Amino acid sequence: MSSGPKPGNFAFLEEPTAQPLDATRHGEATKEIEGFLRSRIVGQDAAVDAVLEIYQIFLVGMSAPDRPIGNLLFLGPTGSGKTYVIEVLAEALFGNPHAFIKVDCAEFQEHHEIAKLIGSPPGYIGHMQTQPILTQEALTRWHTDKLKLTLLLFDEVEKASESLWQLMLGILDKGSLTLGDNTHVDFSKCVIFMTSNVGAPEMSRLAEGGLGFAVQAPIEDVNLDEKITRTAMEAARRKFSPEFMNRLDKVVVFKTLRPEQLEQILELELAKVQRRIAGAVGPNHFTFRCTPEIKQWLLREGTDPKYGARHLKRVIEKNIVYGLANLVATGQVNGGDCVSIGIKADGGLTFAKIAATASEEPAAARSAP
Repeated sequence: MSSGPKPGNFAFLEEPTAQPLDATRHGEATKEIEGFLRSRIVGQDAAVDAVLEIYQIFLVGMSAPDRPIGNLLFLGPTGSGKTYVIEVLAEALFGNPHAFIKVDCAEFQEHHEIAKLIGSPPGYIGHMQTQPILTQEALTRWHTDKLKLTLLLFDEVEKASESLWQLMLGILDKGSLTLGDNTHVDFSKCVIFMTSNVGAPEMSRLAEGGLGFAVQAPIEDVNLDEKITRTAMEAARRKFSPEFMNRLDKVVVFKTLRPEQLEQILELELAKVQRRIAGAVGPNHFTFRCTPEIKQWLLREGTDPKYGARHLKRVIEKNIVYGLANLVATGQVNGGDCVSIGIKADGGLTFAKIAATASEEPAAARSAP
């Protein structure tokens, strides 16, 4: 009786001279993008991996023809960083976090509102005044000689009207769209992202810290991410039709972020403020540092059970950036200074000038004689 492989299995005969290959390695261009993404995106490795996989296939010219480069659905609670991933990718590719087209699906819940996307047919009142959003010129706005790629986001896709659904299905499947004036638009150079909050209430109940961010989870559930993924996928299958789900290349469920990951996000946001100071003041700029107490206060004030860490930037702007701007405007800080920011028992913030360490001194100050 034959001991060969059963039907449906694959057998590979090892040649004596066969050279092992590593099909998991990324090219240098992809590794550069990967480093940028992972340095700024915290706790969402699955989303980064999905983006890198599609980008690598695109770079070598192996994307499927006659359709978008990739169709990705991002699921997860409000404030978990779904749109942020696209902003970071845009910055990595084009040097601008706003270098993508965003369609807010909540704005297209009525049939006639589709005209804002594709324009009105000839003969309709206001035809010439209705400039469609999804034109070929709009899609190629951020193209360069080296990179002809477009990032297109349909935000909160679960709120789309039936007319928008039909429009999207054609784009996802054939990579094409006909505008109101019969102009053809090609989406074959697009990576299409869709975000959705379906299942958010159920995910909130699973994550004791709230939507998107487990700020205070007294009992750590080692299976929490698995439960949230299952909940999100079940909600998506209930909401979206099979023909829509079958057009997706990747479905990514964003994880609940832990306290230590929230701390990393805070550090990234504070580093952005430091870069803004350098850009505004120049090479001989000042630096600042936050005490552990003020960092914990910022996390408490900037994370919310309903909106995750969405308010963190706002809290930093209101309390840190505004205070530092006042110090600059009143001449209380100069190049080479270091400002320590703390908090008093009554909740008021303190700003004090302290001696800067070597690592905190601006480059110009360190090199000055």
